[in-house]
Amino acid sequence: MLKAYKITYLSPTSPVRSFTIFGAICWSYKLIHGEEKLKEFLSEFKENQKFLISSAFPYVKGKFLFPKPILPIKGDSTDFKVKIQRKDYKKARFITLEVLKEVIEGNIRYEEDFVKFKSSSGIIQSIDDNLKIEQKRHTQVRNMINRTTSASESLFSIESDFKVYDEYFLVYFIDASFENEFQRLIKLTEEIGFGGKKSIGWGRVEISNLDPEPLKDLIDLNAEKFITLSPIIPTESINPEESYYDIETFKSYTENTFEEEKLKKKVLYIKEGSVLRKKDTIMSEQLKDVKNGILQYGLEFPIGVKYV
Repeated sequence: MLKAYKITYLSPTSPVRSFTIFGAICWSYKLIHGEEKLKEFLSEFKENQKFLISSAFPYVKGKFLFPKPILPIKGDSTDFKVKIQRKDYKKARFITLEVLKEVIEGNIRYEEDFVKFKSSSGIIQSIDDNLKIEQKRHTQVRNMINRTTSASESLFSIESDFKVYDEYFLVYFIDASFENEFQRLIKLTEEIGFGGKKSIGWGRVEISNLDPEPLKDLIDLNAEKFITLSPIIPTESINPEESYYDIETFKSYTENTFEEEKLKKKVLYIKEGSVLRKKDTIMSEQLKDVKNGILQYGLEFPIGVKYV
């Protein structure tokens, strides 16, 4: 069962990705049920996942946007005009649902095939669409206080980009009976906020439900070939020779709103938008222990495709 949630940003917020959301959900679970119950929940989750979470992507003018799939290039066989046009499409970060369906059906197989649509404001979209992703620069003035004398020592500012558009994330419930509990957890998560720097007002959000009907047929847990909407901690089930992907390393601290933060181990991720082929039909997902029994979320959110 697929659910869609809209995030409206009320303050600057660090990027909201699948592991951000899962971590926030776990903190909410701990606050409601206690640490021992959280350990039991995570132990069970490692063996039998109750749900999968995507990262957050733009939701603009009522339209879902998706990470641009990482596709091969045709190279020398490409028309020169298309090679020139490809530069604009290479810079694009997102695609619309209409474009995604063309990728799923195999009508777009190479980077150059995107030119049948227009690339504008970092979005590959229909000629008739006029979608834009807008941000505004946010400046926050802070005061450094001497902890001994309580005197003001200096003023300094923190600049950040404030999203003036909404985002959405998807949750696929493998265990439908967990939906009510998830709704309770996400409500508390809304109160706590997402990401870092919450002590200075960052991470304030409103979370509401969206109609997932346009997306209900996209998710395929058994897909041999898929686009992932969440970063994946790679396993041997991925066939790297027949996949197209970007990788990144990620290292972060634990949530520090309610207790002292801890530095987690570095994790290798396959990024959102990667187009992957599996060696078998077993889910390639995993949760990884990143120190002190802390588990880092690295499960796939697969959009099945017919061609890689």
